[in-house]
Amino acid sequence: MSLDVFGGVNVGQINVRSISNRGFTIEELAEQALEKIIYVGDNADPVIRQQAEAFKDRIRDVLLIYLAQAIRSHNTTVANRLKSVGHEELIKLLEI
Repeated sequence: MSLDVFGGVNVGQINVRSISNRGFTIEELAEQALEKIIYVGDNADPVIRQQAEAFKDRIRDVLLIYLAQAIRSHNTTVANRLKSVGHEELIKLLEI
């Protein structure tokens, strides 16, 4: 957020995404995060643009790894809770 010379507030661009009958994939979430983490201006020097895009690709790879790990970890937690209350048959629903 920034203030301009005239005292107004600029909150930046707001993007809305919607999907039906499923949650966001890790790839979709990684792209959304990348939009917030790294921005390469249209008028950026080509060398800087190339470096920024390479950095963005590396950050995407890291995000995908850790988002997948977060899902596995959460599913493990939920599976252990289901098992502890006698609903082992529901654990199969967590398998991807």
